Amino acid sequence: MEDLIAKAADLLARARNAIALTGAGISTESGIPDFRSPGGLWERVDPAEFSIDRFLQNPGRFWRIHLDMKRSGDFDLASAKPNPAHFALARMEELEILKCVITQNVDNLHQRAGSTEVVEFHGNLLRAACMKCRSLEPIEDVEERLLQGTEETPRCKKCGGVVKPDAVFFGEAIPSKAMAVSQVQTQRCDVLLVVGSSLQVFPAAQIPITAKMKSPAAKVVEINRDPSALHREVTDILLLGSAGEILQRLLRAVEDRIADRML
Repeated sequence: MEDLIAKAADLLARARNAIALTGAGISTESGIPDFRSPGGLWERVDPAEFSIDRFLQNPGRFWRIHLDMKRSGDFDLASAKPNPAHFALARMEELEILKCVITQNVDNLHQRAGSTEVVEFHGNLLRAACMKCRSLEPIEDVEERLLQGTEETPRCKKCGGVVKPDAVFFGEAIPSKAMAVSQVQTQRCDVLLVVGSSLQVFPAAQIPITAKMKSPAAKVVEINRDPSALHREVTDILLLGSAGEILQRLLRAVEDRIADRML
């Protein structure tokens, strides 16, 4: 493992355009369950409840399920805190090693850890958006109205449109800005950190493939508890274990190399 971490640190220290792609595995250490693994959220909640068609048929039903999940603790994002993996990536950005984080997660933990260049590929479940005028508000404000019984189906305070969590549901397209920025960053990158992503969900799983196609010299460093679905095709360095532990060790190695250059 030490040899692999040293190789990854050398790549990052020399990188001109390093970026990260993060998935559910980076946030499980913050107590947020992933979706597809054994014991994951989809074993307790029907994934169809997160489809845009089901939501449009009965928005009030979705919001009741949302409150039930929050009360049960199955998916309470508001109480989660960033873990060492999030802080390590934020520090790499501060060191100007990492240009951006493209995240499949909807939990806002990268921003809370201090990362500023974050592409929310699947949106953010701590915000709510009006489906008519696109006005945003904290999701806790919507939850409060529901708990007070003033609304069964939340409505926009500006235009009266139906309010939906500002996350990508099944059947919805990736937000155009997130897609465009991700494509530009991927085509430029020379090192891609894949952290906590199974690389099973497209189009996010296309990112390491695109990085390799656009620049055969680009290197993919994968940090996962288990190898991703694409590790044989795209991964150059595979680091298996806790994202928090490995990223902290990797950060220290990168900082050592930066310090050596300054001597």
